[in-house]
Amino acid sequence: MSAIGPYQPGDLVRIPLEVTINGVPTVVGHPRVQKIILPNGSEMPGFPRYMSTVKPGTYMFEIVLTTIGSYTAILEAEYGNATIEQIAEFVIERPWGFPRIEVASDK
Repeated sequence: MSAIGPYQPGDLVRIPLEVTINGVPTVVGHPRVQKIILPNGSEMPGFPRYMSTVKPGTYMFEIVLTTIGSYTAILEAEYGNATIEQIAEFVIERPWGFPRIEVASDK
């Protein structure tokens, strides 16, 4: 499992996948984001979706998200007769400088 981010609402989230055998980049078939689990535990509709090839053995999926919370992406690809899987986690956090309520002290 790998963690990426953190991101803020509206950021472009980049989910990478690198496949190697003994450190050598390896081309796989149909690299995809099989599903994304939302902060409320449900699955995001519209998946699976294919990843773009950055270079042989390296793939990328980009998405813009606005809901604050923790996400899990299930990544899959085909290698020979096997389906390989990777899990990536990321967080969308409150924007920097977001106002907060504090209790004033009378001291």
